[in-house]
Amino acid sequence: MRTLFFILWLISATSASAQSPQVSTQAFGDVAVYPQREAFATVISLNDSRIAAEVTARIIEIPVEVGQVVKKGATLARLDSRDYALAAERAAATLESARSAKKLAEQRLARARKLVDDGFISPEALDQRESDARTAAAQLRAAQAELATARRNIRKCLVRAPFKAIIKERIGQVGEIATPGAPLVRVLDAGRIEVSARVQPDYVAALEESKRITFESRAGSFELKLHRIVPALNQRERNQEARFRFAGKSAMPGTAGRVVWQSAQAHLPPDLVLRRGDELGVFIANGNKAMFVPLPLAQEGRPAPANLPESATIIVGGRYQLQDGDAITPIRQQ
Repeated sequence: MRTLFFILWLISATSASAQSPQVSTQAFGDVAVYPQREAFATVISLNDSRIAAEVTARIIEIPVEVGQVVKKGATLARLDSRDYALAAERAAATLESARSAKKLAEQRLARARKLVDDGFISPEALDQRESDARTAAAQLRAAQAELATARRNIRKCLVRAPFKAIIKERIGQVGEIATPGAPLVRVLDAGRIEVSARVQPDYVAALEESKRITFESRAGSFELKLHRIVPALNQRERNQEARFRFAGKSAMPGTAGRVVWQSAQAHLPPDLVLRRGDELGVFIANGNKAMFVPLPLAQEGRPAPANLPESATIIVGGRYQLQDGDAITPIRQQ
């Protein structure tokens, strides 16, 4: 009798041990995460310009103040234009004289052509009259250019903003003699502003695919649009520069903050990623079998990008002892 009981117990134990282990599962769509990435960033102006004088003249006025925002074409500095006004008057007188000389040369040429036809002057004399007429025409053009230059120099005595600008610094001083190339005012372009960030190469693809990017700073949160990724690595930091433009309101140039974006690709949480051999991957339930799916882009301790359908059955409970191909009894976890 004891022998019979022992045989029955052994059969029962063997049957129990032969049952497949139970594992809990969840759909990939239920466990997937979309990691948030960030990078330090700074708001920059595309033009940080030192507006310089183009002529030599005394500075009469610099009517702008540091921090002021001015429109395109606003006066940044006034220079003494009296010397150039006198030069314009001289050029105007020279022009009038050149016009008279050209008119006289043309009249003499007309008379010479009539006289040469009648045989009263030689062809050589006609050639001389034609040369005089061409010389007078050239002198007229030179006088016109001289007057245009003088008038242009007068206009250069009003130094204007080349764009909507933020006054950053007053460099010139009233009473000083400005010379060509000498900076008078430093300005920032208030209309062309971008955000510059340094992004790790591994995050570039996720950044390009992200549907929402923001600039976070003490001044608030600002919507961004990716403008370009610089196709070169920074030699010192081994990262890439990304440039963004504001989608709406913008932060001030010089503002420091963070560019934040969310990956558009589904990732597996790092605790579900296991190592088997030399590969990192995840176990899924393929019917009553455990199947190990390698994740080539996975890194230990980080969410792993996974190209799996949302309905894929991920083994979440009882996964640590599994090997590829093990028999299992999957139970859907609620």
